[in-house]
Amino acid sequence: MRKHLTSLEKALRINLQPSIYGVFAEIGAGQEVSNHFYKAGAASGTIAKSICAYDMMVSDTIYGKTKRYVSKERLQSMLDVEYQNLVASVPSKASVAHFFAFANTVETTNYLKTNKGQGWVGLKFQLAPNSRPTICLLHVIMHTNDAHEQQKLIGDLGVNLLYGAYEYQNEPEHFIQSLKDNIDSSLLEINFIEVIGDHEAEHMSKLLSLLLVKYELTNMIMIGTNGEILQPLNALYKKDAIIVRGRFNPPTKVTVEMFERAKTQLQEVHKKRKQDLLAVAEITFKCYQENKELVLEDFLNRAELLSKLGYPVLVTNFEFHKDFIQFINNFVKLNSLNLVLGLDNLERSIQPKMTHDNERDFVKLIDAIVGGNNRILAFPEVDLSGQLTGMRSLNLESGVRALLQFLETTGRIEDIERVDIGVLKIRSNTVLDLLKSNKSEWEDMVPHILRPLLKQRQTYFL
Repeated sequence: MRKHLTSLEKALRINLQPSIYGVFAEIGAGQEVSNHFYKAGAASGTIAKSICAYDMMVSDTIYGKTKRYVSKERLQSMLDVEYQNLVASVPSKASVAHFFAFANTVETTNYLKTNKGQGWVGLKFQLAPNSRPTICLLHVIMHTNDAHEQQKLIGDLGVNLLYGAYEYQNEPEHFIQSLKDNIDSSLLEINFIEVIGDHEAEHMSKLLSLLLVKYELTNMIMIGTNGEILQPLNALYKKDAIIVRGRFNPPTKVTVEMFERAKTQLQEVHKKRKQDLLAVAEITFKCYQENKELVLEDFLNRAELLSKLGYPVLVTNFEFHKDFIQFINNFVKLNSLNLVLGLDNLERSIQPKMTHDNERDFVKLIDAIVGGNNRILAFPEVDLSGQLTGMRSLNLESGVRALLQFLETTGRIEDIERVDIGVLKIRSNTVLDLLKSNKSEWEDMVPHILRPLLKQRQTYFL
């Protein structure tokens, strides 16, 4: 069981390990991280140097010129320069020391409170003498306008990062949990984490990113089509986002049909430019359709399959569509949000339920949709007679039907047209059953590019 320690206790434990030796470079939030190590005692064996290149000209002189001082690029240059200088200045320690360079570049709330506290925190460190260093980068958003509180948050987070890197190097869940120690997580969000190092670093980046969502250090992370961790804020910026919420276990030909028909409709009917369209799959940790808790390998497996199809993946903590829509609109500057929902998914969102007033919940969904440039694209089904059915086939109460018609009239919801009826009978559950029973009929139900990977992973589904 992981033992909870204060920031000073963690700093002291690091200071008492004679092999850990490094540099602190902090810009923008005081020198709160190194301060913990000085206060803890026995710091002379740990801290080679602490620096705050606060003036921009001084910062440029040391780390090179940059367009943005609070950025991933500036953080990386700080880590590289300070680490190289450290190694070069004390070559006699190379055979016994675990060298590290800690850096942060942070924008705290200004006096007029016209900005939002955010920044980058990183560590470049060795796990053994003379070994290749590993780099861990974090981006944080602070949900408090008190600059002193922000400084404290960064101070505690920096100690947690350095302590966790050495104490929990082989325990990723403990590492992520330890980042929250002594921090009110409602005040600090870690919305990006990346590990740079050996061939396992990319996998570790994805694993740690998923753990950020699982342990509610952030509501959403994004995995690119090459397996890289993306910042949704940048990746979705001014895009016409086509987002399909689903389980994708596994993706099938229906998955591709949903994305491609939505793309076509947005280009031809709504005159959206092809270069502005971005198709994204979304999977939530709080999926009410799952009858078991999703393990991290489930997400990684599904994300890899979706990436083969060319779709980046959002992993979120949102069960309800209205919450997801509101978060995206508040978090990202989009051209438009186009949420693709299957008819059954849409009906579950608006049909009567025993436990609450469905019309009230549907009003909340309407409020989320009309609150921005949002649209729901309803993906059809095939009825018992083999015909396509759209929203008009839904069995709804009169009040809900009137609300749905309002959304149609205002262009906030519409049926997806010209769907290939031949693929609509395919179900992911059927594919899974066939995979488990080692029957080859599943191959015709999934895109050709996925077949080799699913064959390799066949034992995973057993």
